[in-house]
Amino acid sequence: MTPIPSPVKNVRVYPYIPDAPIIVQPVFVSGAGTYSVGTLGTNVFYNLNLTSGEAQNGGVHAGAKYYAIGQDQEGKEFTTTWLTCTQGGNQPQFGRTVHFGPHKVGAQAENHANLAYSVHLSDVAVNVFVPPFEPLAIPLIENGKGIATFAGLLPGGSWTVSVTDGTRVNPLQDGTVVTISATNVATGKPFHIPATFVTRDSGEPAVFVERRILDEQ
Repeated sequence: MTPIPSPVKNVRVYPYIPDAPIIVQPVFVSGAGTYSVGTLGTNVFYNLNLTSGEAQNGGVHAGAKYYAIGQDQEGKEFTTTWLTCTQGGNQPQFGRTVHFGPHKVGAQAENHANLAYSVHLSDVAVNVFVPPFEPLAIPLIENGKGIATFAGLLPGGSWTVSVTDGTRVNPLQDGTVVTISATNVATGKPFHIPATFVTRDSGEPAVFVERRILDEQ
């Protein structure tokens, strides 16, 4: 499928920092231009070209990695994968080519662990995980801010969530198993990851990694 550029607006560009438990500010805002995704054989092409907008916090720089959140012409929100800046300045351009060879899905997930999808979160709530049949809720963090990042390919990818600010309702300790719910900043809709997490770092920001349960034989 040949990439067909589609008009986009209200684009915000953020630095891509894999596995970093920090909240970053956008470096380009109010962007407008085109975004396209196309395929050729086992290759997927991504291109984002912005013709207007405003640089902030140092702007974008050629050779660095970023991702963007924006809207199409109908107002539907979208988030890009990470892209490499091919042209900086006030009319930045970004691109990426991903090659999927003839491997099994599991091998793809391992070989393409750097594929990531990030979601900015507000109203983050972190609770101690308790079995669903137990009528109990133990809140740990309320009204936090954060970023949820999915890295890899299904079914082998995993989520990492970093949370800052908010109210620490109860003490948080490394190793605590939790559930997380929040609001997607880009869409304003509830965001829930159907998984449990292990607290990797109880500091500020707090970092949670998806809990993996091995199948019993």
